[in-house]
Amino acid sequence: MIKDYQVGRKQIRILKGLNFEVKPGEFVMISGPSGCGKSTLMNILNGWEEPTAGFVEIDGVDLF
Repeated sequence: MIKDYQVGRKQIRILKGLNFEVKPGEFVMISGPSGCGKSTLMNILNGWEEPTAGFVEIDGVDLF
């Protein structure tokens, strides 16, 4: 998954090459410094934002 933002004339890539799978019963913790894309990832997983490229699949269903 990739997520880009346009800031003025500059394009900023927030998420690049993100790929993971969470199996039933597993727990995941997302951590990192400010501005690394944690909230963006959660917004995409909740369906509030679309990735620039790639796909999001939840329980075998493409989210977008």
